Amino acid sequence: MVSTGRRRASNILLAIGYPAAAAAGAKLVPMFTQRRLRRFLVLQAGTGAVVAGLALRRRRIPTLLNAGALVATSAAWWAWGRRGRSGLAK
Repeated sequence: MVSTGRRRASNILLAIGYPAAAAAGAKLVPMFTQRRLRRFLVLQAGTGAVVAGLALRRRRIPTLLNAGALVATSAAWWAWGRRGRSGLAK
């Protein structure tokens, strides 16, 4: 069981994180192709808030899945940026 304080903090993080991540993630391809940094940072912050909120609730599998999404989008951002700078065909 999770304490009341942890539950409140978790609720706040999830209430902010889910809408932010969903709104920013709605257009993933344009975010990567047009290098929209602000949208990427909102996605990362929202996903990070979701990860923290789920961790506070001690929900191990959902926390790990969302943390994996955080790492995957970071890797995709990095890889897409290298692709654009290297002059490869898009």
